[in-house]
Amino acid sequence: MQFGIKNKLSQLVLLMGLFPVMALAQVYTFKQCVETTLGQNPSLEVSKYKLQQAKSALSEASLSRLPQVTLSATATRSNNALNVFGMKLSQRDASFRDFGFAEFNATNPNIIAVKPKDLNNPDAHNDFSTRLEVLFPVWNGGKVSAYQGKASAMIKAAQHGDNALKQFLIFNVYQAYEAVHTAKAFVQVATQAVKASRSYVRTTKNLLKQGIVVKSELLSAKVSLSQAMTSLQLAEAKVLIAKDNLRSLMFINPDSPLKVGSRKDISLPNKNLAEFIGMAITKNPEIKATREDARSSKVAVASVDADNYPSFNVMARGQTNDASLGFNSNSYTVAGVLSWKLTDFGVTASRVDRANALANEKRSKLVVKENKIKLEILKAWRMLNVAKKRFISNKLSVEQSKEAQRLILKRHRGGVATIAEVLAGQTQLDKTRADLVSSKYEINLQKAKIKLAIGAMNLEQF
Repeated sequence: MQFGIKNKLSQLVLLMGLFPVMALAQVYTFKQCVETTLGQNPSLEVSKYKLQQAKSALSEASLSRLPQVTLSATATRSNNALNVFGMKLSQRDASFRDFGFAEFNATNPNIIAVKPKDLNNPDAHNDFSTRLEVLFPVWNGGKVSAYQGKASAMIKAAQHGDNALKQFLIFNVYQAYEAVHTAKAFVQVATQAVKASRSYVRTTKNLLKQGIVVKSELLSAKVSLSQAMTSLQLAEAKVLIAKDNLRSLMFINPDSPLKVGSRKDISLPNKNLAEFIGMAITKNPEIKATREDARSSKVAVASVDADNYPSFNVMARGQTNDASLGFNSNSYTVAGVLSWKLTDFGVTASRVDRANALANEKRSKLVVKENKIKLEILKAWRMLNVAKKRFISNKLSVEQSKEAQRLILKRHRGGVATIAEVLAGQTQLDKTRADLVSSKYEINLQKAKIKLAIGAMNLEQF
């Protein structure tokens, strides 16, 4: 019996020793949240496949400069007079009999009118042909170079797009991570309000027993407590919602426990507004991706226009022909082929116009995106300055409200101030505390927006 108790106690001690480790395993620092998101978010899979497509396109364009080698084997049986005669020639097996000389009769005065059977109505014949052909592309109007340029631009666009997506995900993670801390700060504010409201209820009860206050003041204190508890429940719900958003970004189980690490404040480089806008235009990865996309469309015009120019290719062919399976009769062919499409009645010109229109569309989108980035920087910059001023003002308001509430409570204990004044002062204090939390969140959020716009939303810079 004692052995069983000792065994259970040892198991309990072991489990208690594991609890800190288990709790520690549930804590996610900001870095871990980002790494988990970048490792599991399926959006990055899409970006990866786009980059893979661009690299394959460049490889395809580069390899098209190399010779094309074709091996073919053909088995043919025919009694067509022309085919049979051609097969025998290819097999180097044609004879005078095939021309009908076996039916030649010099004494026949109409010999010229004779239709030789061996020539016109031959028996069926077989041909087994093996061919190895090599085509050397020499010049194709610059089409290959254009394809390479387009593919290179596509790769750069995909790389910048991948970077832009990663930075956007990091921004979203930061926003959700900061929202968890902000919601927890609201919980602290609401908890303080509940604690204060409970003390007011207790104080008012005592004063009511002493006959110093009327019952309505106790009811007012209870109503205030009820409202404070409701605010606390709302703040706690916001914590849960913020954690749900963070779990969703990280693609972890919605029911898994989640604790966040310490808060992460953002610092910006010491730049003015004009410098931030310049950085956004030159360094923002989404702008870079759009710029390369526009360049690839421009290069694509040259690949279409290449059809207006001549092409020259060299072909070398080795061939065997035999009446049965074998390689008895060998032959070769070497040819240079110059081809120039003189007119297609405007088909190529229309394709060039369409490609130019697409390139112009991409350039216009680039201008629109640049203007959008400028506006985002301007808006975030102005909101940041306002938030900084609000934060300073809110800190002063909290201190002033604390002191004002202290004086009201002192007057209330002396029977000078009413419970209504006490509750109003507490409401004002709660509001200033909440405003301080909001302004802190707003500062970090606007800094994050600027950081994202200038292409600096990298984990290494936190």
